Amino acid sequence: MIIPATHSEIEQIYLAAEMRGCRSLCVTACQSGDGVTSIVTALAERYLFAGLKTLVVDLNTYHPAFEGVDFSQTLSEQQIGSLISHSDTHQLFTGLTIPTTQAALLEYKDPSCLTRTVDKWLNHFDRVVFDTSPLLHVNRGNIPAQVVASACDQTALVVLGGKTSSSQLRRAMSLLDSDSVELLGTVLNMRDQPTLGQEIVREIDRCKFLPGKWRAYLAQKILSNEFLAQSA
Repeated sequence: MIIPATHSEIEQIYLAAEMRGCRSLCVTACQSGDGVTSIVTALAERYLFAGLKTLVVDLNTYHPAFEGVDFSQTLSEQQIGSLISHSDTHQLFTGLTIPTTQAALLEYKDPSCLTRTVDKWLNHFDRVVFDTSPLLHVNRGNIPAQVVASACDQTALVVLGGKTSSSQLRRAMSLLDSDSVELLGTVLNMRDQPTLGQEIVREIDRCKFLPGKWRAYLAQKILSNEFLAQSA
């Protein structure tokens, strides 16, 4: 799923981060598939539109979304970012893919080491955006999202409406409850939840006794109503 960088909700996240002086942002979620990568790519594009040199770092070892495409770079150049591509949408960014060695993985798991690394990246880039593993998926190979969050200026938690339960959200928030983690806010992804207007239009479409022009007219009016644009 591609979210436009000019989307109003992306603009709100961008402005909130900028107003807090955020240079490094961790984007995470409770579960896989909640929309973290879509938010990361949209925000990265928004930063680029603002003329900010941006580094996208994929630390989602549970479900990596990016792959390297620039194999001409030297090792030292790759350590500060090379060309990476989103596996599905093929969007291109300057970034880093998931670590491929156990030694590199262990370094990323160390909060103090990762903090120093982020500081080094910020010498070369204006903004750094992280795509992380889900908070509630803990295993030996994952880089804990709370570790990444502690190394960043701010953290955004993505919640998928209609899927994430209140208990899952409480568990995720408890993992981020640390003096070293600054929570920018929670992003509610309404991808799988229709609005009230869409629900009403669906019911109207079932009324086959109404002429098609009437149904189309009513649908247009309902979908343009701001009150009915709320989630059902």
